[in-house]
Amino acid sequence: MKKIKYISCVLFSIIFMSTGCTTDFEEINTDPNNPVEVPADLLLGYSQRFYMNTMHGVLGGAGGDMGTIWAQLWTKVQYNDEERYVPRRGVIDNIWNNTYSTVISEANAIQDLAAANGNTNLQAVGMIMEASGFQFLTELYGPIPFTEANDPTILKPAYDDEATVFAGVIDMYTQAADMLASGTGNITASSDLFYGGDTSKWLKLANSLKFRALMRISSTRDVSSELQALVNGGNMMQSNADNASLAYLPSQPDAHPNYETIDFGSRLEYKVNSALTERLEALNDPRLEVYAAENASGEIVGKPAGYGNQTPLPNEDLGYTYSNISGIGDFYIDPELPGILMAYSQLSFLKAEAAAKGYISGGIEKAQEYYFEGIAANFEFNNISSSAYLAQEGLGFNNQNDALKKIGEQEWIALFAQGFEAWTEIRRKNSPELMPAIEGAINEIPSRYYYPTTEVSLNNENYQAAVQLLGGDELTSSLIWQ
Repeated sequence: MKKIKYISCVLFSIIFMSTGCTTDFEEINTDPNNPVEVPADLLLGYSQRFYMNTMHGVLGGAGGDMGTIWAQLWTKVQYNDEERYVPRRGVIDNIWNNTYSTVISEANAIQDLAAANGNTNLQAVGMIMEASGFQFLTELYGPIPFTEANDPTILKPAYDDEATVFAGVIDMYTQAADMLASGTGNITASSDLFYGGDTSKWLKLANSLKFRALMRISSTRDVSSELQALVNGGNMMQSNADNASLAYLPSQPDAHPNYETIDFGSRLEYKVNSALTERLEALNDPRLEVYAAENASGEIVGKPAGYGNQTPLPNEDLGYTYSNISGIGDFYIDPELPGILMAYSQLSFLKAEAAAKGYISGGIEKAQEYYFEGIAANFEFNNISSSAYLAQEGLGFNNQNDALKKIGEQEWIALFAQGFEAWTEIRRKNSPELMPAIEGAINEIPSRYYYPTTEVSLNNENYQAAVQLLGGDELTSSLIWQ
């Protein structure tokens, strides 16, 4: 993967007179409005927006058809090949290529430019963005180019196994947090679309992302001491004010991908999944009316994952039609819906899981405290009071099995706006237990994406080595943390 260089030059035609020349040629011919290098912090906002568009994209990203649909939070009443586990290879190629070329490469460039200017705070932010981009890719595909990915002299980078990638990513989060704890230099507020240049929040994000990455691989090695150190340090997200989220704008083309596709793009086949609606109804959960719109009859009705192969869609006999199945609620197709990289609510659920499993101190009692904090934070995000819901009998737990089931279920519900993350946690925890899509091309929820076709053709030797590590380039090939 070649590192992109961000150089902007202005060429002038210079006429030299035979009778003389100027001694301050360089100063006179430097245009202050066209710098030879783009300032590092100006790269940040573009990279953040591109990353969130890729992560949350409905049709062309990892958020919709191959994210929230596979997590069975959403469903479709037409055009549902992906729901039946027949993904578009072009989208898979684009997610890989765009993440490397625009997210990871720009983050790497930010670090180089910031380091040259002695701005260690901005350098750390670039490192966080780069680490997150690599984690995103390894969680989608498995083994990926990592150690050789940013070397411009290597056109066919080798793939690293997942353990190597995760170890590197976790180390990058650690380095970034250390740099931010004693860093120097400012970040232009208008260039930072997550935190407006607030380095204290970036420090919390680095530690929170590290906690999430450690939990992701917690089934592969002992992560207890590292998790406990993060909890003891206390410098992680403390409220929704610490959410890493991008504020989208009110109009196309700078609105949230949900709005761009469903509302502005009139792709009204996206609906709520009955796995979600039935669970929310059973829990007497008021988020149902935020997540789902009423159908033509004034009711909220979901559809299960699948159909569309032997059974055509839309389908009047089954009631799976545009008018009968509830669409996505207005809040979640608002153009200014935040694009979330990580939310405080998810950190709370991960801490609850860690406490319930004994990875961090506190046991079941502390796990329930974190669990309730996660629910309350998500209710606040949805602009709903949580007091009555939290008081319901049966919402809490008193043993590990019940705790893990309920923590997983509530995290899944809370990730309604984060399709990639919802599917990823379903793959890791299998909670809640979901049935594969009806009439699916395979008989299980996918574990990963196929590798891009470009890698097969242009980097085949290294691609084949990666396939050997996986045991096959299939949607069902398991990743190490599953």
